[in-house]
Amino acid sequence: MAVRVLYCGDTQAETLISAKGMDTFINNYYRDSASVLREALKPRPGIALTHMPADKVRAEFPMTPEQFAEWDVIILSDVGYNNLALLPGNRERIVPMGPDRVGNFRKWVENGGGLIMAGGYTTFSGIEGKGIWGGTPIEKVLPVLIQRGIDDRIETPDGARLDVLAADHPILKGVAFDPERIILGYNQVEAKPEAEVLMRVRGDVFMAVAEYGKGRSVAYTTDPVYHWCGNLHEWENYGLLWERMSKWAAREI
Repeated sequence: MAVRVLYCGDTQAETLISAKGMDTFINNYYRDSASVLREALKPRPGIALTHMPADKVRAEFPMTPEQFAEWDVIILSDVGYNNLALLPGNRERIVPMGPDRVGNFRKWVENGGGLIMAGGYTTFSGIEGKGIWGGTPIEKVLPVLIQRGIDDRIETPDGARLDVLAADHPILKGVAFDPERIILGYNQVEAKPEAEVLMRVRGDVFMAVAEYGKGRSVAYTTDPVYHWCGNLHEWENYGLLWERMSKWAAREI
């Protein structure tokens, strides 16, 4: 049976104000950067991928144990904690607003779910600390410690190469990694004592894994899509890498 993967995030709406002398024009755009990972992962054998755009997460992300049970793996990429913690309905004065979604998410991992947190401006701590995943129940089932209230971005516009530390791990075994691939930034996190660091970038964690209860989690500290991914997504084994991460998180390998 295919691994059921829910990939959340990596879309954004943008508003651009152009000033031409006394005249201004407002332009609205929708950017679907998630197409990069969708196109890499969706065709992979044994993967059933569903994408949830960032603007849908707050209302449509699983809330109950039954809804979480529909998925084997959840990928969060550029999805801030507020999208899960602040349930829809706050302006309707509904008390309580709904179930403990974050608590149910953590229990889903501990009961066998697979979590992959990918880097970005609103995952881990993020730009100006706005991701705010540090200190949350989800941090407890991740292989890394996340700084709280700190801008944890490391920008590497000159290009940073990746160092493979555990080539025999099931995620990386037999995957011919291209040392010429570079990334343009990542979130700086600290590996927990129980975590296994598979790859580093400039001495920092790039990919770390751990097991919590019956579940598994992966921290992947760069963005899987533009712009931080640099030219990594052009690597011929990029889709295979994400297939392996998903299958490992689901205990398929």
